[in-house]
Parts: sequence; structure tokens; C-alpha cells
Amino acid sequence: MQKVFMIAGLISILFCFFKFLEMKYLEKEWKPLKFVIRDAVVVFLCSTIGLFVYANINTSLTDFMNVVTDNKTSNMAATQIFTDEPGF
Repeated sequence: MQKVFMIAGLISILFCFFKFLEMKYLEKEWKPLKFVIRDAVVVFLCSTIGLFVYANINTSLTDFMNVVTDNKTSNMAATQIFTDEPGF
């Protein structure tokens, strides 16, 4: 869970950095800091929820996509193949 918050914090910091670059070089007009902080909080919450959901349903999502794409995945290492004469 701690990794989720660290990644979401990094995403929010990058968002703020690019937002400041956008205001300085593209728009050439500074917005109030409270709007940037509000947007950063929304980005933090959305990325936290998205990462949390992804971390908890990662295997379920893979199984779901295999059903949707009709992709058969199997564990070949656990499959036993007998090529000799039967022992009975």
C-alpha cells in the first residue's frame, strides 16, 4: 500500500512540474496556486484509486482479458506428457 502512495505522489509531483512549465512557457500567464494544488490533489486521488484497483484485480483482469480475447494460457511446466508404453 505504501508503494501505491509513493507512485501516486510521484505522479502528482510530475503533474505540478508540467503544469508550471505549461503556465510559464505556453500560456505565459500564472494561475493562482490554489487551483494548481486543487488539480494536484485530484490527480493524486485518481492515481491512488487507479493503482489500488489495478493492484487488487491484476490477476482477475488478466483472466478477464483472456476470456475476451479467447487467449488460452496454460502452465506448460506443470503439464505431464507420457510418451512410453502404458504401465498397465
